Amino acid sequence: MGHKRSKNLNSRLAKQLKDIEQQIRPATVPVTNTETALHSEKAVYTFFLDPVVATAPQVEAGEINRLAQEGYGGWIAEDPKEPERRDDLMPEGYLLPAGNEPQQLLHFFAITDIHITDGEFPAHGIYSKFGGGIVSVYSEMMHYTTHILDGAIHSINAIHHQNPLDFGLSMGDNTNNAMYNELRWSIDIFDGKEINLDFGVSPNPRVGPRKPFYDEFVAVGLNPQIPWYQVIGNHDHSWPDKPLLPVSGDPARRFLSRAEWMKEFFITETKPSGHGFSLENSESGFACYSFEPRETKQIKVIVLDNTQRNDDQNVKGYAHGSLDRERFDWLGQELEAGQQAGQLMIIAAHIPIGVEYQEPLTRPFMSWSTLSPVSEQELLKKLQSYPNLILWVAGHRHRNTVTPIKSPDPAQPEYGFWVVETASLRDFPQNFRTFEILKNSDGTLSIVTRNINPTIREGSFASIARSYAVAAQQLFNGRTELLPSGSYNGELLVKTKA
Repeated sequence: MGHKRSKNLNSRLAKQLKDIEQQIRPATVPVTNTETALHSEKAVYTFFLDPVVATAPQVEAGEINRLAQEGYGGWIAEDPKEPERRDDLMPEGYLLPAGNEPQQLLHFFAITDIHITDGEFPAHGIYSKFGGGIVSVYSEMMHYTTHILDGAIHSINAIHHQNPLDFGLSMGDNTNNAMYNELRWSIDIFDGKEINLDFGVSPNPRVGPRKPFYDEFVAVGLNPQIPWYQVIGNHDHSWPDKPLLPVSGDPARRFLSRAEWMKEFFITETKPSGHGFSLENSESGFACYSFEPRETKQIKVIVLDNTQRNDDQNVKGYAHGSLDRERFDWLGQELEAGQQAGQLMIIAAHIPIGVEYQEPLTRPFMSWSTLSPVSEQELLKKLQSYPNLILWVAGHRHRNTVTPIKSPDPAQPEYGFWVVETASLRDFPQNFRTFEILKNSDGTLSIVTRNINPTIREGSFASIARSYAVAAQQLFNGRTELLPSGSYNGELLVKTKA
């Protein structure tokens, strides 16, 4: 009896999905300003309709085109905004010297939470309607992740032509489901290869008016002069109960362990080989390393895996920040060595620290793990003992927030540092960041960070993706800070002992 009821339920669900598939059509949304400035791009998104909360009825499929005419999914671009100067970490009354002519020490980009998605994978949260009220779970944008990444690399290459980049950071969650095919697509887009998104066993199974985004395309590829380094995210590995066999009979649709995930970064045409990971990392699964981006060795970048271990207890998922003693001790050694060498230090980790979490959705699922062997307070105390630590770069929360971590001693402001989060490339506002580290004439530092949009041509798949991202923001009354744009540019001042 139970088997028959389950079979009927599956049949009804399949029919509902088929009906939705036939009715929904992507709306053509006019772009108010097609000539979008490249830098800063604190784009203003205009919301024409009152947001619909997640508990409201789902928008009827047949209403999508009408709503689009009223502004649903619409957006405009605004002139770039100059970075806001922030002196939160400086002594009271501090002013930059008159006639300051800063020296650029470093220029890099950070891109994160790309969530490259196998849109034909049968277990996506999108099929659970509203995904529990979390916008990242439910968005038609999932089908266009490869095109948005390609557009972002267009922008990165243009920036490099104007002001050469020393390196880039891919900050984790390259994949949505920790699968081999999703990871290969992300690496291959950086490498500028031909991208084929179809299900490997059955060529081009998704045909019809809504499937052209699965057509093959050749990615532009990252400028080979720019080395890029990889950080591991929770979506890249944390599915402890994942099956070992390929899904749906496709050998490319299989889950990866940490070690397998790292090994793929040695199969690449861009530099460096391994993208930061060593062969030892790829054997052990230990995803932490450090590098010096310039030969002068003035600056050290410490890449820290602060995602949960796969054997952690499941307490509301595996998206919490966490460190075991091995990673914590390694971090301490790297910080100590950098401080002794007089280096400025940057930590790149997928999950931020010391930030405010909004209730009721994010805190229970994304804050620091209550079961972590190293508490967030212990980690912060450790970090605040190194005056040459200037910056913690993170992703994870899909936000563009900037948080000052102040020195515990107001008389020694150099023990403070900045935490800068970068929004998801998939969800609104679809930004990545650039960072310039500038040395001012009085020896202080300015960290100038800007939000950048992917290059979007009118009528392109990336343009459709942006409309879907804005529409999802409207539909969920998203908790993105800094509305209406969701973006933030800043000049962040900091003192050191270097």
